[in-house]
Amino acid sequence: MRVLVSDSSVLLEMAKRGLLPAMFRLPFEFVVPDLLFEEELIDLGEYTRDDLRSFGLRVEGLDPVGVTTALSYQARRRRLSLVDCFALALASRRGYRLLTGDKAMRSFAEAEAIEVNGVLWLVDEMIAANVVPAGDVLAVLIAMRDDPRCHLPGHELASRIDLLSR
Repeated sequence: MRVLVSDSSVLLEMAKRGLLPAMFRLPFEFVVPDLLFEEELIDLGEYTRDDLRSFGLRVEGLDPVGVTTALSYQARRRRLSLVDCFALALASRRGYRLLTGDKAMRSFAEAEAIEVNGVLWLVDEMIAANVVPAGDVLAVLIAMRDDPRCHLPGHELASRIDLLSR
């Protein structure tokens, strides 16, 4: 089973849209670094960190080499937070795929040859696995489009909305 390391932006977006339970029905294992779990997953709306664990989220720590890797990432790319660098190091060191909604993190992951996907890919996977009805996905995508705090690529969002509207 493919393991996906999520940053906080993906989990927060899925929580905001009510898609966390569906996300964990996908045929993937979801993991976050312990630092991210403790420091960034504080306000998940109607969900709690205990809910995340009950859905199947794994929390993993980094070994000393992983911590050194994370610190070297942060030294090289100051725009990334330490928590982001822990997620990157976890993905890199363990051969996991990264899930992020952050452009800088995605760019760095690609430069480091870390496989990376985002929120829209995850939504596509939910549609393909039929874990969320298409009408519900359409409503979520429209809400994302209309949310000024949601920073997904507009053209990709529009094409998915158009496809599901047919």
